[in-house]
Amino acid sequence: MKYKGFISYKHGDDDALAKNLEKALEKFAKPTFKRRAIEIFRDGNDLSAAADLGEKIRGGLDNSEYFICLANPKYANSKWCVREAEFWRENKSVDNFLILLTDGEILWDENTNDFDWDKTTALPKELSGFFKGEPFFIDFRDAGQPQEQNLDNPGFKNRLVLLAATLHGKSIGDMVGEAAKQHKRTLRIRNAALAVLSTLLLISIFATINAIKQRNTALLNNYLASSKAQLSEDPTKALRLAEHAYLYAKEKNLPSLEAAEQLIKVFYSGNGFYQEGLNLSVDFNKSEVDFKKQQNPYYYAIRNYADSIYQKAGQNKGYASYTGAIFPGNNSIPPLYLITSRTGPQSEFPQLHFFEEDYEGYLSVNKVDIVLEEFLDYVAYISDVSIAENGKYSLLGAANSKAVLIDNTLYQRESKINIFKDRAIFNTRNNDPIEQVAFSEDQKYLATLSLSTKTENERVIVLGNAIYYYQVEPFPYIEFNTNEKDGMYYSLGENMEIQLPEDAEESSFVFLGAHELYDKDEFITSFPKAQHSGLDYIDNEANGYKANFLGVFNASGDLLIKLNLFWIDNSGVSYSFSEDGEFFRVAYFDGTERVFALNPEFIIDRLNDTETMGHVAKLSSEDKERFLIE
Repeated sequence: MKYKGFISYKHGDDDALAKNLEKALEKFAKPTFKRRAIEIFRDGNDLSAAADLGEKIRGGLDNSEYFICLANPKYANSKWCVREAEFWRENKSVDNFLILLTDGEILWDENTNDFDWDKTTALPKELSGFFKGEPFFIDFRDAGQPQEQNLDNPGFKNRLVLLAATLHGKSIGDMVGEAAKQHKRTLRIRNAALAVLSTLLLISIFATINAIKQRNTALLNNYLASSKAQLSEDPTKALRLAEHAYLYAKEKNLPSLEAAEQLIKVFYSGNGFYQEGLNLSVDFNKSEVDFKKQQNPYYYAIRNYADSIYQKAGQNKGYASYTGAIFPGNNSIPPLYLITSRTGPQSEFPQLHFFEEDYEGYLSVNKVDIVLEEFLDYVAYISDVSIAENGKYSLLGAANSKAVLIDNTLYQRESKINIFKDRAIFNTRNNDPIEQVAFSEDQKYLATLSLSTKTENERVIVLGNAIYYYQVEPFPYIEFNTNEKDGMYYSLGENMEIQLPEDAEESSFVFLGAHELYDKDEFITSFPKAQHSGLDYIDNEANGYKANFLGVFNASGDLLIKLNLFWIDNSGVSYSFSEDGEFFRVAYFDGTERVFALNPEFIIDRLNDTETMGHVAKLSSEDKERFLIE
């Protein structure tokens, strides 16, 4: 055919990128004595003097081997762009339809084997059903300014090589090697009169090394971009991609700072990570609490109160039925009642009601709204709730395919501050709504139950139940709490210890003092005296990180760990970086303390320590193939 590729784009939007792509593709891996490496059709160049634009475009499409779609929301809404795409769909092969994302979003729905048209904004809906499986697309959304879109820019070139390899019918490695080969040949011809064999050998070695380095850099960028893209959909997959990116950068001797920071972001993103290889006994059909067996003196008061709240909720019209859970109480935690959203005209959120005996011996009730940032668009879709047997945690599952674990005690004490009251958000591999949630018999794990479906010929087909398991404790961060009896720190769910240095000054405010961190008697790090939280930053000279009441930031000001301590200059909260700069801690006046690792090696060791984090799921063979992991 006359043209190797037909560039389809929205005029006035991607003009500069289309022109730069044409130039770069024609120049990339160009043989020395040829004018162009390949011929590209672009209407802004080929149709400037044409009288019949429609006929010329059809001719260009007929004589092009590949269709290069510069996808963005304006492209999706352009009738001329849609006509070009429809012409290709009707007359050419889907295998030769290439997508370059320049703006907007593209999301594939594995259940329908089509794009998720509720979230895909960059492609016209006329392409629905065109692709047999999830198409690969190249992300050009941050390709740089027009003047930077050339082969001298590594970021642009790394993306271009993926497109050029397809057009030339070669692998990425072969394409990079071909470019290096042509470049070497040009140098050899230009310098033939002066070059000697030793010089040619050095050029050859350098070109090969440079080609390999460019290929490795392109793959590393792909792993990082994939991890960032997966964070909102599948944090477990995003975590494993960030881990692989860091290890790959170290193995290939590439800069690893960006990968290390992505690993920190995902690990401490507030998400829980699903486990693999578990087959636990979980009762999703939770039975009613028998207060009489609990010998609770307030049985009827609590029961009647819960019934009245439920009846009020039932009078409201909503998209989902109301559900609740009751915790009968124990020596340390009072009785609790949790009910899903819209419990009355004043509430649009789930509510936690807790019962306490006042000084006169009467039963009083307090309540707090559970306002979840990740669930604000789904307040009427909390489908199931469960409370742990010890009353410490509550689990809420929603129709947005997410669940959340909350700390009941912290919600009673600090309903509007301290983000750690929301312990973790749990995402599954797919977007199936969660129907039921429950804790395992030993209370060490929690589970979510979804009904997997797919749509085929306008019919909904049930594939079966999908159950995901998550570990309750410990969390990615290390947490300590003090015992009121002896004042000692005890770690949450693991064998960590805090010890005061031998030369530590005596202080009644332990949360401000210096101390040392140990893991099973093995010294990890030491912390100096802490500083009260506030607007001003504290600096970590070891790696350029800094922190204030909002969180921990890198040297460029990007947020790595979100804290949102709420109170500025709060005398009850302090923080500090460790002496070696590899850890950060937040301490509270009430004795709670949390430690975050900034060392990626420590994070990876913790992630893969099954005694601590359980068996966090790893990338499947399909994932590795999808993300080009060799």
